[in-house]
Amino acid sequence: MRSTAKVTIVAMTALGVGLAGCSGEAGTPGAGASGKTSAGASAGAPGGSAGATSGTPGGTSGTGAAAPCLVGTWKATGLDGKLSGPVTGTFTGGGGTTLTVDSAGKAQVDFGAMKPVTFAFTVSGGDVKGSFGYGGKVNGTVKTPSAATGTWEPVGTVDFSTLTVTVDLTSPAAVRVADKTSIADFAGTGTADTGGAVDAQPVLKKSSYDCSGGTTLKLGPPQGGPDTGTWIFTKA
Repeated sequence: MRSTAKVTIVAMTALGVGLAGCSGEAGTPGAGASGKTSAGASAGAPGGSAGATSGTPGGTSGTGAAAPCLVGTWKATGLDGKLSGPVTGTFTGGGGTTLTVDSAGKAQVDFGAMKPVTFAFTVSGGDVKGSFGYGGKVNGTVKTPSAATGTWEPVGTVDFSTLTVTVDLTSPAAVRVADKTSIADFAGTGTADTGGAVDAQPVLKKSSYDCSGGTTLKLGPPQGGPDTGTWIFTKA
């Protein structure tokens, strides 16, 4: 029993180290979103609450605007990224997520049909494999320039109150780290166990965007920011 527990803890630690590099600002696990969560905690604060007020979905204060090519409904084909340095690996998947944006910048991300993101990392010569996925919806307001490329940034507050996360490891031990856990609870208790493994503010955070093709939208790391992977959507 002790041996199995030790393997599990090592696997969870390795997972946290691996994914922390793809889910937050440099040196800040789980960060990467600008502004504040709707619980009032700084979205850049590690382990901060990702809850929400009971206000109207779509965020509270803040004036948004979206580039014309962003407006509409988008379906994710997936999230892709790579890690390099002390932790090397890849993560891919996440197709099925739906994003809707209107001209005033109000945005909703629906993870109800999301497929798992699978990952494979090597840490200190050991392999760590597994998957994670979100559930629920996220509502907020974003502001962008009118151009087809630029920076996508939340304004006001973002509502993460129904967002959940499920995390499974398959190697070196099979264990479910989180099972449809609310992101607020995960950020408060699970972040420490996984080293900030799962992004507490997926999609609706400061990102670079490119919708110049008209039917494809890419949301990736902002210029000069860490490589957090790129969400790819197609027009629904």
